Amino acid sequence: MKVFFTIKNINFFAGTERVTALLANELVARGYEIGIISLVGEGQKPFFTFDNRVKLFYLSAPKDHHIFPFRDLRRIRKMKAILRQEKPDCVIFVDSGRSFVNVPASKGIPSITWEHLNIRACNGPKRRLSRILAVKYTDCIVSLTSGDADDYVTMFGAERSKSLCMPNPITIDNSVKCGLTEKRVLAVGRLDNKQKGFDLLIEAWSKIKNRDGWKLRIIGAGKHERIIKNQIAELGLKDSIEVIPPTKDMISEYLGSSIYAMSSRYEGLPLVLIEAMSLGLPIVSFNCERGPSDIVEDGSTGYLIEPFDTDMFAERLQTLIENKDLREQFSKTAIEHSSKFAIDSIISRWENLIENVISGRQ
Repeated sequence: MKVFFTIKNINFFAGTERVTALLANELVARGYEIGIISLVGEGQKPFFTFDNRVKLFYLSAPKDHHIFPFRDLRRIRKMKAILRQEKPDCVIFVDSGRSFVNVPASKGIPSITWEHLNIRACNGPKRRLSRILAVKYTDCIVSLTSGDADDYVTMFGAERSKSLCMPNPITIDNSVKCGLTEKRVLAVGRLDNKQKGFDLLIEAWSKIKNRDGWKLRIIGAGKHERIIKNQIAELGLKDSIEVIPPTKDMISEYLGSSIYAMSSRYEGLPLVLIEAMSLGLPIVSFNCERGPSDIVEDGSTGYLIEPFDTDMFAERLQTLIENKDLREQFSKTAIEHSSKFAIDSIISRWENLIENVISGRQ
Protein backbone atom coordinates (compact mmCIF):
# COMPACT_ATOMS: atom_id res chain seq x y z
CA MET A 1 0.00 0.00 0.00
CA LYS A 2 1.32 3.43 -0.94
CA VAL A 3 0.57 6.49 1.21
CA PHE A 4 1.71 10.06 0.53
CA PHE A 5 1.81 13.07 2.85
CA THR A 6 1.71 16.73 1.85
CA ILE A 7 3.17 19.36 4.17
CA LYS A 8 4.36 22.96 3.95
CA ASN A 9 8.01 22.35 4.90
CA ILE A 10 9.14 18.91 6.05
CA ASN A 11 12.57 20.35 6.90
CA PHE A 12 11.20 22.45 9.78
CA PHE A 13 11.90 21.54 13.42
CA ALA A 14 8.48 21.79 15.14
CA GLY A 15 6.13 19.17 16.56
CA THR A 16 4.07 18.79 13.39
CA GLU A 17 7.15 17.85 11.39
CA ARG A 18 8.41 15.58 14.17
CA VAL A 19 5.21 13.52 14.33
CA THR A 20 4.93 13.42 10.52
CA ALA A 21 8.43 11.96 10.35
CA LEU A 22 7.54 9.45 13.04
CA LEU A 23 4.34 8.31 11.33
CA ALA A 24 6.10 8.03 7.96
CA ASN A 25 8.95 5.97 9.41
CA GLU A 26 6.61 3.70 11.37
CA LEU A 27 4.42 3.01 8.34
CA VAL A 28 7.47 2.21 6.21
CA ALA A 29 8.62 -0.22 8.90
CA ARG A 30 5.20 -1.91 8.66
CA GLY A 31 5.52 -2.44 4.91
CA TYR A 32 3.93 0.69 3.44
CA GLU A 33 5.43 2.68 0.58
CA ILE A 34 5.67 6.26 1.81
CA GLY A 35 6.25 9.57 0.04
CA ILE A 36 6.19 13.14 1.32
CA ILE A 37 5.53 16.19 -0.83
CA SER A 38 6.89 19.35 0.77
CA LEU A 39 5.67 22.62 -0.69
CA VAL A 40 8.96 24.35 0.08
CA GLY A 41 12.44 23.39 1.29
CA GLU A 42 14.24 22.11 -1.80
CA GLY A 43 18.00 22.13 -1.32
CA GLN A 44 17.83 21.80 2.46
CA LYS A 45 17.90 18.74 4.70
CA PRO A 46 15.08 17.70 7.04
CA PHE A 47 15.69 18.47 10.71
CA PHE A 48 14.33 15.05 11.70
CA THR A 49 15.67 11.71 10.49
CA PHE A 50 13.78 9.70 7.87
CA ASP A 51 14.03 6.06 6.93
CA ASN A 52 15.87 5.97 3.60
CA ARG A 53 12.85 4.23 2.08
CA VAL A 54 10.72 7.36 2.55
CA LYS A 55 10.66 9.36 -0.70
CA LEU A 56 10.88 13.15 -0.35
CA PHE A 57 9.63 15.52 -3.05
CA TYR A 58 9.89 19.33 -3.02
CA LEU A 59 7.88 21.83 -5.05
CA SER A 60 10.13 24.86 -4.55
CA ALA A 61 13.09 26.35 -2.70
CA PRO A 62 12.77 27.33 1.01
CA LYS A 63 11.37 30.72 -0.01
CA ASP A 64 8.66 30.48 -2.64
CA HIS A 65 8.71 33.90 -4.29
CA HIS A 66 5.89 33.22 -6.73
CA ILE A 67 2.93 35.55 -6.26
CA PHE A 68 -0.53 34.35 -5.24
CA PRO A 69 -2.55 32.98 -7.03
CA PHE A 70 0.19 31.92 -9.48
CA ARG A 71 2.09 30.34 -6.59
CA ASP A 72 -0.80 27.99 -5.75
CA LEU A 73 -1.54 27.20 -9.39
CA ARG A 74 2.10 26.22 -9.81
CA ARG A 75 1.96 24.07 -6.68
CA ILE A 76 -1.20 22.33 -7.89
CA ARG A 77 0.38 21.54 -11.24
CA LYS A 78 3.62 20.17 -9.74
CA MET A 79 1.88 18.19 -6.99
CA LYS A 80 -0.60 16.70 -9.44
CA ALA A 81 2.27 15.56 -11.67
CA ILE A 82 3.98 13.79 -8.76
CA LEU A 83 0.77 12.09 -7.63
CA ARG A 84 -0.04 10.95 -11.16
CA GLN A 85 3.41 9.43 -11.50
CA GLU A 86 3.52 7.80 -8.06
CA LYS A 87 -0.14 6.70 -7.90
CA PRO A 88 -0.60 6.58 -4.10
CA ASP A 89 -3.57 4.74 -2.61
CA CYS A 90 -4.17 7.53 -0.09
CA VAL A 91 -2.93 11.08 0.61
CA ILE A 92 -2.69 12.61 4.08
CA PHE A 93 -2.77 16.41 4.13
CA VAL A 94 -0.69 17.57 7.10
CA ASP A 95 -2.46 20.72 8.38
CA SER A 96 -5.81 22.05 7.22
CA GLY A 97 -4.60 25.33 5.77
CA ARG A 98 -3.68 24.35 2.22
CA SER A 99 -6.83 22.70 0.86
CA PHE A 100 -6.69 25.21 -2.01
CA VAL A 101 -3.69 23.24 -3.30
CA ASN A 102 -4.19 19.78 -1.84
CA VAL A 103 -7.79 19.21 -2.91
CA PRO A 104 -7.48 19.98 -6.66
CA ALA A 105 -4.04 18.36 -6.92
CA SER A 106 -5.24 15.04 -5.47
CA LYS A 107 -8.64 14.82 -7.11
CA GLY A 108 -9.80 11.20 -7.29
CA ILE A 109 -7.41 9.91 -4.61
CA PRO A 110 -8.72 8.92 -1.14
CA SER A 111 -7.55 11.61 1.28
CA ILE A 112 -7.34 12.53 4.97
CA THR A 113 -6.95 16.05 6.37
CA TRP A 114 -4.79 15.96 9.51
CA GLU A 115 -5.62 19.00 11.67
CA HIS A 116 -2.80 20.12 13.97
CA LEU A 117 -4.14 23.44 15.24
CA ASN A 118 -6.71 24.67 17.70
CA ILE A 119 -9.68 25.45 15.44
CA ARG A 120 -11.05 28.29 17.52
CA ALA A 121 -7.70 30.03 18.05
CA CYS A 122 -6.63 29.70 14.40
CA ASN A 123 -9.70 30.43 12.33
CA GLY A 124 -9.03 33.39 10.05
CA PRO A 125 -11.09 33.76 6.86
CA LYS A 126 -8.62 31.96 4.58
CA ARG A 127 -8.08 29.04 6.93
CA ARG A 128 -11.82 28.81 7.60
CA LEU A 129 -12.47 28.51 3.85
CA SER A 130 -9.71 25.93 3.59
CA ARG A 131 -11.35 23.86 6.34
CA ILE A 132 -14.71 24.05 4.57
CA LEU A 133 -13.03 22.65 1.44
CA ALA A 134 -11.40 19.92 3.52
CA VAL A 135 -14.75 18.84 4.99
CA LYS A 136 -16.40 18.82 1.58
CA TYR A 137 -13.72 17.13 -0.48
CA THR A 138 -11.60 14.91 1.78
CA ASP A 139 -12.77 11.56 3.11
CA CYS A 140 -11.94 12.15 6.77
CA ILE A 141 -10.78 14.85 9.19
CA VAL A 142 -8.36 13.80 11.94
CA SER A 143 -8.00 16.24 14.87
CA LEU A 144 -5.69 15.97 17.85
CA THR A 145 -8.36 16.64 20.49
CA SER A 146 -11.98 15.59 20.91
CA GLY A 147 -12.96 19.27 21.19
CA ASP A 148 -11.62 20.04 17.73
CA ALA A 149 -13.23 16.91 16.30
CA ASP A 150 -16.57 18.10 17.70
CA ASP A 151 -16.00 21.62 16.35
CA TYR A 152 -15.53 20.26 12.84
CA VAL A 153 -19.06 18.91 13.15
CA THR A 154 -20.70 21.98 14.70
CA MET A 155 -18.72 24.72 12.94
CA PHE A 156 -18.02 23.20 9.54
CA GLY A 157 -20.75 20.61 9.05
CA ALA A 158 -18.53 17.52 8.98
CA GLU A 159 -20.25 14.18 9.35
CA ARG A 160 -19.75 12.84 12.86
CA SER A 161 -18.39 9.54 11.53
CA LYS A 162 -15.81 11.40 9.44
CA SER A 163 -14.46 13.74 12.12
CA LEU A 164 -12.16 11.74 14.37
CA CYS A 165 -9.84 12.40 17.29
CA MET A 166 -6.37 10.87 17.05
CA PRO A 167 -3.79 12.13 19.58
CA ASN A 168 -0.14 12.36 18.70
CA PRO A 169 1.98 9.48 20.00
CA ILE A 170 5.13 9.62 22.08
CA THR A 171 7.89 10.22 19.54
CA ILE A 172 10.98 9.57 21.64
CA ASP A 173 12.67 6.71 23.47
CA ASN A 174 11.26 7.04 26.98
CA SER A 175 12.91 3.99 28.49
CA VAL A 176 15.12 6.19 30.69
CA LYS A 177 13.45 8.54 33.19
CA CYS A 178 14.36 11.93 34.63
CA GLY A 179 16.30 11.95 37.89
CA LEU A 180 14.75 15.29 38.93
CA THR A 181 17.99 16.42 40.54
CA GLU A 182 19.02 19.14 38.09
CA LYS A 183 18.02 22.68 39.02
CA ARG A 184 16.51 23.39 35.62
CA VAL A 185 13.08 24.27 34.29
CA LEU A 186 12.66 23.50 30.59
CA ALA A 187 10.47 25.15 27.94
CA VAL A 188 10.49 24.40 24.21
CA GLY A 189 8.85 26.03 21.19
CA ARG A 190 8.98 28.62 18.47
CA LEU A 191 10.19 31.97 19.74
CA ASP A 192 6.88 33.61 18.98
CA ASN A 193 5.28 35.71 21.71
CA LYS A 194 1.81 35.36 20.28
CA GLN A 195 1.31 31.61 20.65
CA LYS A 196 4.02 30.14 22.86
CA GLY A 197 3.81 32.95 25.41
CA PHE A 198 7.46 33.03 26.40
CA ASP A 199 6.93 36.66 27.38
CA LEU A 200 4.47 35.41 30.03
CA LEU A 201 6.86 32.68 31.16
CA ILE A 202 9.69 35.18 31.59
CA GLU A 203 7.37 37.48 33.50
CA ALA A 204 6.37 34.59 35.79
CA TRP A 205 10.02 33.62 36.29
CA SER A 206 10.82 37.16 37.39
CA LYS A 207 8.20 36.82 40.16
CA ILE A 208 9.76 33.75 41.79
CA LYS A 209 11.14 34.99 45.08
CA ASN A 210 13.74 32.31 45.74
CA ARG A 211 15.14 30.43 42.76
CA ASP A 212 17.99 28.91 44.82
CA GLY A 213 20.27 28.43 41.82
CA TRP A 214 17.55 27.13 39.50
CA LYS A 215 17.67 28.17 35.84
CA LEU A 216 15.09 28.36 33.07
CA ARG A 217 16.19 26.98 29.70
CA ILE A 218 14.17 27.97 26.63
CA ILE A 219 14.87 25.96 23.48
CA GLY A 220 13.67 27.39 20.19
CA ALA A 221 14.16 29.75 17.28
CA GLY A 222 11.95 32.30 15.61
CA LYS A 223 11.26 35.88 14.66
CA HIS A 224 10.85 37.09 18.25
CA GLU A 225 14.18 35.81 19.53
CA ARG A 226 15.60 39.32 19.93
CA ILE A 227 12.43 40.57 21.66
CA ILE A 228 12.56 37.67 24.11
CA LYS A 229 16.24 38.17 24.86
CA ASN A 230 15.67 41.90 25.36
CA GLN A 231 12.92 41.15 27.88
CA ILE A 232 15.26 38.82 29.76
CA ALA A 233 17.94 41.52 29.88
CA GLU A 234 15.51 44.28 30.93
CA LEU A 235 14.27 42.17 33.86
CA GLY A 236 17.83 41.40 34.93
CA LEU A 237 17.40 37.65 34.36
CA LYS A 238 20.35 36.88 32.10
CA ASP A 239 22.00 34.85 34.88
CA SER A 240 18.99 32.57 35.37
CA ILE A 241 17.45 32.26 31.87
CA GLU A 242 19.19 30.88 28.82
CA VAL A 243 17.85 30.69 25.27
CA ILE A 244 19.42 28.04 23.03
CA PRO A 245 18.71 26.83 19.46
CA PRO A 246 16.67 23.72 18.66
CA THR A 247 18.49 20.43 19.09
CA LYS A 248 17.93 16.92 17.78
CA ASP A 249 18.91 15.49 21.14
CA MET A 250 15.79 16.47 23.03
CA ILE A 251 16.00 13.41 25.26
CA SER A 252 19.12 14.80 26.93
CA GLU A 253 17.35 18.12 27.46
CA TYR A 254 14.39 16.46 29.15
CA LEU A 255 16.61 14.22 31.27
CA GLY A 256 18.70 17.22 32.31
CA SER A 257 15.65 19.05 33.65
CA SER A 258 13.35 18.65 36.65
CA ILE A 259 10.24 20.65 35.64
CA TYR A 260 8.60 21.38 32.29
CA ALA A 261 6.86 24.75 31.82
CA MET A 262 4.33 25.60 29.08
CA SER A 263 3.12 29.19 28.79
CA SER A 264 1.18 28.97 25.51
CA ARG A 265 -1.78 31.24 24.80
CA TYR A 266 -3.29 28.47 22.65
CA GLU A 267 -2.33 24.97 21.52
CA GLY A 268 -3.49 21.97 19.53
CA LEU A 269 -2.19 18.92 21.37
CA PRO A 270 1.33 19.90 22.49
CA LEU A 271 3.68 17.04 21.75
CA VAL A 272 6.33 18.41 24.10
CA LEU A 273 4.00 17.89 27.08
CA ILE A 274 3.45 14.26 26.11
CA GLU A 275 7.18 13.70 25.69
CA ALA A 276 8.08 15.49 28.92
CA MET A 277 5.55 13.51 30.95
CA SER A 278 6.60 10.19 29.41
CA LEU A 279 10.11 10.82 30.74
CA GLY A 280 8.77 11.78 34.16
CA LEU A 281 8.85 15.57 34.16
CA PRO A 282 6.18 17.28 36.31
CA ILE A 283 4.34 20.00 34.40
CA VAL A 284 3.37 23.59 35.05
CA SER A 285 1.17 24.85 32.21
CA PHE A 286 -1.42 27.47 31.43
CA ASN A 287 -4.76 25.73 30.90
CA CYS A 288 -5.20 27.33 27.49
CA GLU A 289 -8.11 26.27 25.33
CA ARG A 290 -7.42 22.78 23.97
CA GLY A 291 -4.36 20.69 24.57
CA PRO A 292 -2.90 20.84 28.08
CA SER A 293 -6.05 19.62 29.82
CA ASP A 294 -6.10 16.59 27.47
CA ILE A 295 -2.66 15.65 28.77
CA VAL A 296 -2.06 17.08 32.27
CA GLU A 297 -4.13 16.15 35.31
CA ASP A 298 -4.08 19.13 37.67
CA GLY A 299 -2.61 18.29 41.05
CA SER A 300 -1.60 14.81 39.93
CA THR A 301 0.84 15.04 37.01
CA GLY A 302 1.44 18.76 37.32
CA TYR A 303 -0.41 22.05 37.63
CA LEU A 304 -2.84 23.71 35.22
CA ILE A 305 -2.98 27.49 35.66
CA GLU A 306 -5.65 29.94 34.53
CA PRO A 307 -4.39 31.53 31.30
CA PHE A 308 -2.26 34.67 31.77
CA ASP A 309 -2.09 34.35 35.56
CA THR A 310 1.67 34.78 35.87
CA ASP A 311 1.44 35.19 39.66
CA MET A 312 -0.02 31.71 40.09
CA PHE A 313 2.34 30.32 37.45
CA ALA A 314 5.26 31.63 39.49
CA GLU A 315 3.76 30.25 42.69
CA ARG A 316 3.36 26.75 41.27
CA LEU A 317 6.88 26.77 39.89
CA GLN A 318 8.12 27.87 43.31
CA THR A 319 6.23 25.00 44.94
CA LEU A 320 7.87 22.39 42.72
CA ILE A 321 11.29 24.03 42.97
CA GLU A 322 11.15 23.78 46.76
CA ASN A 323 9.63 20.30 47.04
CA LYS A 324 11.55 17.35 45.56
CA ASP A 325 9.13 14.84 47.09
CA LEU A 326 6.25 16.49 45.25
CA ARG A 327 8.24 16.50 42.02
CA GLU A 328 8.83 12.77 42.41
CA GLN A 329 5.17 12.14 43.18
CA PHE A 330 4.04 14.05 40.08
CA SER A 331 6.75 12.33 38.02
CA LYS A 332 5.51 8.85 38.86
CA THR A 333 1.92 9.71 37.96
CA ALA A 334 2.99 11.51 34.78
CA ILE A 335 4.75 8.39 33.51
CA GLU A 336 1.66 6.28 34.22
CA HIS A 337 -0.72 8.70 32.51
CA SER A 338 1.45 9.12 29.41
CA SER A 339 1.05 5.42 28.55
CA LYS A 340 -2.18 6.22 26.68
CA PHE A 341 -0.01 7.95 24.06
CA ALA A 342 2.07 4.81 23.39
CA ILE A 343 3.18 4.69 19.79
CA ASP A 344 2.15 1.15 18.83
CA SER A 345 -1.55 1.58 19.57
CA ILE A 346 -1.78 4.96 17.82
CA ILE A 347 0.07 3.77 14.69
CA SER A 348 -2.28 0.78 14.54
CA ARG A 349 -5.23 3.17 14.67
CA TRP A 350 -3.70 5.09 11.74
CA GLU A 351 -3.36 1.87 9.78
CA ASN A 352 -7.00 1.00 10.34
CA LEU A 353 -8.09 4.51 9.35
CA ILE A 354 -6.06 4.50 6.14
CA GLU A 355 -7.42 1.10 5.15
CA ASN A 356 -10.99 2.17 5.89
CA VAL A 357 -10.66 5.37 3.88
CA ILE A 358 -9.28 3.46 0.89
CA SER A 359 -11.90 0.72 1.08
CA GLY A 360 -14.63 3.35 1.37
CA ARG A 361 -13.74 4.61 -2.07
CA GLN A 362 -13.72 1.17 -3.69
